[in-house]
Amino acid sequence: MPISLTRDIYRLANSFGSNIYLVTGNGLTLVDAGFPVDLPAIHIGLRRMGASPRDLEMVVATHYHGDHVGTISGLKRRHGVLAAIHEDDAPYARGDIPYERFEVETSRLVFYTALWPFFRYRAFPVDRPLKEGDRLDLAGGLEVIHTPGHTAGSICLYSSRRGVLFSGDLLRNEGGILEGPPPQFTPDPEAAARSLLRVRELDFEILLPGHGEPILGGAGKRFRKALEEGLIWPLNGA
Repeated sequence: MPISLTRDIYRLANSFGSNIYLVTGNGLTLVDAGFPVDLPAIHIGLRRMGASPRDLEMVVATHYHGDHVGTISGLKRRHGVLAAIHEDDAPYARGDIPYERFEVETSRLVFYTALWPFFRYRAFPVDRPLKEGDRLDLAGGLEVIHTPGHTAGSICLYSSRRGVLFSGDLLRNEGGILEGPPPQFTPDPEAAARSLLRVRELDFEILLPGHGEPILGGAGKRFRKALEEGLIWPLNGA
């Protein structure tokens, strides 16, 4: 069921992967797109909004991991949806560079192995390579903030005018607890730490994370407090 977060931003679907946000007002654009198995949820969410996948113009991915880009290949192939991702992640998205391998706990490995056909990574052409400082004509103007660490091309999308931050996996709100990127899937924690310090300087009230519940008020203050208390990896040295 789509949930209205602001006048033109919705959390479109319950997802096995990332939060899937829909931005309206200047066409229809997704921010992140879940696993391949999430495609029906996108269809249902759009239908409940009175739209369909063919009405989508673009998907903006905060990074190339499969739980954020899994439906893009299908949306492009069936409906001609454009794909935007940072230029440093574009080679992974296209399949030019192999997907990074990570060590994960046995239970999760068994789960994904058993359901591999539903979660398998699907490469896709990149229509719009993004870079630091690009502006997207969405939600009154979203600036691309390059925040590497979790991946080389991880980005946040930021509206200074409206105080909105799409944080991807740089900042999550899992179980109501603000966290940095997942350590087991973050190959460059030093870069991630620098990215978090950069985001600390942004003025935002609304946090739209890649995972966990959106925070619709006081998000920046809450984030800075968690940083000061040493609760955010990798800045806490844990």
